Amino acid sequence: MLFNSIPFLVLFFFTFLLYWNIPDKYKKHLLIISSVLFYSYFSLLSTLHFLLVIAINFYFSEKLFSLKEKQEDTKKVLRVIVILNILNLCFFKYYYFFMDSFYFISRAELFKQGAYALQILLPLAISFYTFQLVALQIDIHRDKIEKRLSASDYFLFILFFPQLIAGPIMRTTDFFPQLGKYSISPESMKRGILLLLGGLLKKVVISDNLGIIIVPLYKNPSAYDSFSLFMGVFAFVSQVYCDFSGYTDMARGLAYLLGFSIPENFRGPFLAKSFREIWGRWHVTLSTWLRDYLYIPLGGSRLGEFRTNLNMLITMSMGGLWHGADISFFFWGFYLGVCLWIERILFKHNIRIPSEAWPVNFLRHIVIFTLFSMSGIFFRAGMEIGIHSERSSLAIALSYFKGMLSFQSGQRLFRLEEIYLYVFLALGFNFIQYKETFSEKIENLAFKAIPAFSLLVLLLLGIFGDGGGDFIYFQF
Repeated sequence: MLFNSIPFLVLFFFTFLLYWNIPDKYKKHLLIISSVLFYSYFSLLSTLHFLLVIAINFYFSEKLFSLKEKQEDTKKVLRVIVILNILNLCFFKYYYFFMDSFYFISRAELFKQGAYALQILLPLAISFYTFQLVALQIDIHRDKIEKRLSASDYFLFILFFPQLIAGPIMRTTDFFPQLGKYSISPESMKRGILLLLGGLLKKVVISDNLGIIIVPLYKNPSAYDSFSLFMGVFAFVSQVYCDFSGYTDMARGLAYLLGFSIPENFRGPFLAKSFREIWGRWHVTLSTWLRDYLYIPLGGSRLGEFRTNLNMLITMSMGGLWHGADISFFFWGFYLGVCLWIERILFKHNIRIPSEAWPVNFLRHIVIFTLFSMSGIFFRAGMEIGIHSERSSLAIALSYFKGMLSFQSGQRLFRLEEIYLYVFLALGFNFIQYKETFSEKIENLAFKAIPAFSLLVLLLLGIFGDGGGDFIYFQF
């Protein structure tokens, strides 16, 4: 159920009206019911599976709390439930990937037959809710949650429909302190509406149109000239940014309208001056999750320089594979991990470009943005490949790199000129997020012009929108 669809508008309209007109003690139950209805629109069978997964996790959470009260070791129980969650994720998301990989390595027909033996429907949002459940169990083990959680609190934390499908990945500290404090102010209403409108603008006007324009590039990279391929790199990273940050804006806007504040996921990553800064600004809740629950447990930066960089490379590679069951997603994360490794070496030896002068500063922005955007070739190639496809995602990525870097001639991409405008708009949104003082000024100005801004967005949706497509991160 898309946020920009009629069924969702109907669901949220009635949820909103009921929510603010019933006693507080029933509000949590209403949100749980609405969240289940929201998820059930995708698949009833997946919903039953999802509820069972939450119930099993709740049972193990109770076991962890009981052991803590008795001052007994919780590691064994924690290990069991974390493994169960990872196995659940691996079966639904990586079954075909593992079967195909085993067949590629061994050429045993058993694995090839096994890959076709089952038709597995990937549950919506399984990657996001798995990470949220794992973090919850680990936080109980680490004494970050002191009191037992009621079943309704537990289920609502995982099911909360504004952020259920594509995050942000919430922590317990982001959500539980707000439960029971049901209030809304005119400022929250305005902020929620502005975030919804801004998210729609990013998604429908910018992201969806960029997605349509660049489709031919990945169908046949060798047919297009190098400049078209080069601009396609910036187009795709802008598409992903506007799609995902647009979803996050809408999720945060819906949460504000229900009296909740959930984390921001993007903070102007395109204007970062280093790869380290990018990961403090791009998909922030995933970056911090990987840091706290993978990088630090691997040893973090406590085991020497080489091990620190290796831990970082492993974390980035696993983060890439988390996005999709294809080798290109792994190489996307590996590429970014290598960039971080090289950057750390350069910084350690004080090999860096001074950033005092604005031309040099501007150059740093351009270089980092370009290198980061080029990683998207692996990401988009992975999205291009379906289950049991005869095409290789790595072959697509390598063909794209070859065509872009060899200055090949070929046909010019249709609607190429539009990419300039859409990328410029994406950079504009990044600038607003990057400059917090400017963001506050824009927000204060927008508060005074919500009717005019609403009319403008609706007009743009009518002119440029085509009904909207699925959000990119719905498949992860």
